[in-house]
Amino acid sequence: MNKKKRKQAGTYNLSMEKKEKLELLHKQMIKEVQDYAIILMDLDGTILSWNRGAEIIKGYKPEEIIDQNFRLFYLPKHRQELLPEQLLEQARKEGRAKHIGMRVRKNGTTFWGSILITALHDEEGHVVGYTKLTKELDKNEIS
Repeated sequence: MNKKKRKQAGTYNLSMEKKEKLELLHKQMIKEVQDYAIILMDLDGTILSWNRGAEIIKGYKPEEIIDQNFRLFYLPKHRQELLPEQLLEQARKEGRAKHIGMRVRKNGTTFWGSILITALHDEEGHVVGYTKLTKELDKNEIS
């Protein structure tokens, strides 16, 4: 291999290593955020990934909630009204859906939460999943 090709190959390897390190740091950053629940979901709302903030706010450990549907965070009345499905549909059509309302923790207690569901797209523009951010609201933020 001539010197120029070796240099290009070395640059490629370094940039790939840097990209992999950045991806790892990005995943770690999301995982460690504690003030917001950050959830990765598939097209049906099945939870694929769960950060530390989600654990604190919702009360579930990752191994308890991964592969469960996000509908369980909604009041029975809202599940009957298909609110979770409506929010996913809005995010699919419009790119995102916002909502403020009561949410349910693992222990059954409720809290006011502000949520943002964002559609994730593949290279061709097809929706392949969703991210869901939840912030627990305090009394001042509700009014």
